[in-house]
Amino acid sequence: MNEDVALDHFDRKLLAALQADAQQPVAALAEAVGLSAPACYRRIRRLRESGAIAREVAIVAPRTLGWPLSMIVMVTLEREGARTIDEMMQILAREPEVIEAWNVTGDHDLAVRIVAGDMEGYDALAQRLFAANERVRSFKTLVVIRQVKSLSPIPVDL
Repeated sequence: MNEDVALDHFDRKLLAALQADAQQPVAALAEAVGLSAPACYRRIRRLRESGAIAREVAIVAPRTLGWPLSMIVMVTLEREGARTIDEMMQILAREPEVIEAWNVTGDHDLAVRIVAGDMEGYDALAQRLFAANERVRSFKTLVVIRQVKSLSPIPVDL
């Protein structure tokens, strides 16, 4: 996000409303935040252009597309150098089953969220990505039993 963009009360109300439902018509958004439709549209466009709104997507339940299993994998690399981390992040970015990956602090270097159709599929992926990768010292798999909270809106101070 461009740090020069100042968010006022209307921008914050718009961001809160868009996080709740990004498909609302501009007229409904305008009424909800107390602006005219053209003013609301201009603000939304500015929020998109500034990067305050990173992107708008449909969030599909993984099970709908045949991915009933979800894992969080904690990865420790052999070396913590920028090159090793960058190489590993590029490898992870190419894998469709890797739906999120973060470079983290603490006992591990990476946290990776993976979906799988079954345990055999996950095992084959884990062998290829982690066990057979000379960059990886160790990895620990956490199988998600139940999702307590899904992607949630970013808190907006109004």
